[in-house]
Amino acid sequence: MASAFLFKALSVLFQYGMLFVLLKVLYRMVRVVASDVREDVQVLQAPVVQAHEAVLTVVEAREDSGLAGRRFAFTDEIAIGRGEDNDIVIPDVFVSHEHARIVARGNQYVIEDLGSRNHTYVNDEELDGSQYLQPGDRIRIGFVSMTFER
Repeated sequence: MASAFLFKALSVLFQYGMLFVLLKVLYRMVRVVASDVREDVQVLQAPVVQAHEAVLTVVEAREDSGLAGRRFAFTDEIAIGRGEDNDIVIPDVFVSHEHARIVARGNQYVIEDLGSRNHTYVNDEELDGSQYLQPGDRIRIGFVSMTFER
């Protein structure tokens, strides 16, 4: 009878021991999954940054133009001119309808004057055709000056 009692006690201890081990494994699995979910949520909430994105910031403009201080972010191309179909509209008689554009070429940006009558200036030098832009370059079209940043 003593051996039956001992056998029953060992059986109960073994069953509860296995239950404890299974619960501990399950707890660790839930912690790992929760940690992965938290990391995924943080990645999804992180701001999306384009591989190559540029920004034109208007540093000088006539007060009535409404452009002073505005920032224009773009990735592939941005058109500048007096016409309403441009990305940056400059209401100035010295600006052509389609004055200039900046285009991504590989990992760099090129500014092109589109044959404007009053020219485009980069760092106070008249742009002849097209030119690669560097961060900090100052672009002047009419009475508007912008800085190029990456």
